[in-house]
Amino acid sequence: MKIKLTCATDDKINFTKEHFGEAKVYLIYELNLENKELTFLEERKNTSSKEEVHGDPKKAKEISRLLNDVQILVAFAMGPNIVRMRKKFVPVISRKINIKNALELLKSKTDELKGEVEKPIGEDKEIIFLKE
Repeated sequence: MKIKLTCATDDKINFTKEHFGEAKVYLIYELNLENKELTFLEERKNTSSKEEVHGDPKKAKEISRLLNDVQILVAFAMGPNIVRMRKKFVPVISRKINIKNALELLKSKTDELKGEVEKPIGEDKEIIFLKE
């Protein structure tokens, strides 16, 4: 089984220290859950509008549309919209700021990721934490 994941970044090396939805760029990867092979696919510029209020549902919809083919959201920090996003995406919060290091840790969570990805849309996905 292959899944797509995205990392929220401003510099393409480290996660943004802001909430997921505030990142300048999203790096898209494909992870093969059987052999744990990770392939970089593309980067997408965050074209969502600025929040009118903190946790703006409009912002969540725009990010959801931008990343509609992705199953996993990986970030250093997530904001209040995570409640909405968990209905469609599996949120992963990394305590490692470096994306490459976090993705190596993520490979050890393939069973957990698979279980969450297979939950139906609309059912809350569990937040997965990456830490050593």
